[in-house]
Amino acid sequence: MGRPVTAIEDALAASLAGLDALDLGDEFDPRAADAIVASGLHRLIVPAAAGGLGGRMVDAAEVLMTMGAIDGSSALGFAMQVHAVGALVDSVAVPALLRDRVFRAIVDDGALLNNAATEEGGGSPARGAIPGTQALVEPDGAWRLTGEKTWTTWLPNLTHAFVSARVDGADPVEVGLWLVDLASPGVVRGPGFAAMGMRGSASGRLTLDRVRVPADDLVMRRRLDEPDPRGVAPGAWFGMAIAATYLGVGEGARSDVARWALDRRPGDGATSVAELPSVQVRLGRIDADLRAARIVVFDVARRWDAAIAAKDADGLRTTSHDVALAKLVATQAAVTATDQALRIAGGPGFLSGRLERAFRDARAGLINPPLEDVALAGFARAVLEASA
Repeated sequence: MGRPVTAIEDALAASLAGLDALDLGDEFDPRAADAIVASGLHRLIVPAAAGGLGGRMVDAAEVLMTMGAIDGSSALGFAMQVHAVGALVDSVAVPALLRDRVFRAIVDDGALLNNAATEEGGGSPARGAIPGTQALVEPDGAWRLTGEKTWTTWLPNLTHAFVSARVDGADPVEVGLWLVDLASPGVVRGPGFAAMGMRGSASGRLTLDRVRVPADDLVMRRRLDEPDPRGVAPGAWFGMAIAATYLGVGEGARSDVARWALDRRPGDGATSVAELPSVQVRLGRIDADLRAARIVVFDVARRWDAAIAAKDADGLRTTSHDVALAKLVATQAAVTATDQALRIAGGPGFLSGRLERAFRDARAGLINPPLEDVALAGFARAVLEASA
């Protein structure tokens, strides 16, 4: 209370008003992205000096939680923009001219971006999959990219994608990342998959047939056995964007079921569902799990932002390890919250609507990296190493 309204808050309020007016359901609606761009919120992470809103990871977490409570699919789509731009801002070894061109495209042209990494045969890059997509260098230094990417979220809305590929003919194996203009000849956008949750996110198949990419649009190139020269920022921003999005879905379910319980008066109408002790226990469990997860997510985000401000490389590495914890705790809290919300609502909760959709949407977070088994194995190794 009393804090001055910021440009981020203004843009978020305008964006949410636009989303509310659409009454979004399971179907993909491109007007959701239009509302975000019209509000200027798509510039959230672009530095103020480049014409953006200058948001940091803490701001991103707050925005995505708030949006996730309104519509999970829109929040997930926007989370892709947030993590892609956040990685550009905080990564080392990213060409400065390329970074500036992306910022200009966002600010001047309303560009929307995502990574395109997952492939049908290779599975998740989080498990070390080598891209099947091929990048062939031409005599003038430009590249030709050929391949197919799956689960490209918000694909109909995207103007650009960061596409991972294997460098053709390189021995030892080399991989890279290229900025691809999706208006280029040879780009084909497939329809979204019929998924259990987040159906409005339009996560579809991106096909590239000898798509020409200028030499200056190479983001990074490395040998397969070498670390990513960009550092830990890409993984940290992705994990935190995912954590905040799904935590928002859980928080939305908490609000929805609380309102339902207050309004619902079965029998003679003398007592609301909210007055039942068993319902209060379930609602309290929902609230405890979500608030605990929120504390973890914001703690990690604040520590990341502080380490960036201090140029503390060790602090960034340490904090990046806790991103997996934040994502794990947030998605588990969202799954538990939506499960308990349906138990409170009973039959009405299973009917098509916001609670039923939140129940399905929250479970989509379980397949997003950092994956639970990978995270837990990492925690175990750290415990064992500390105890050895």
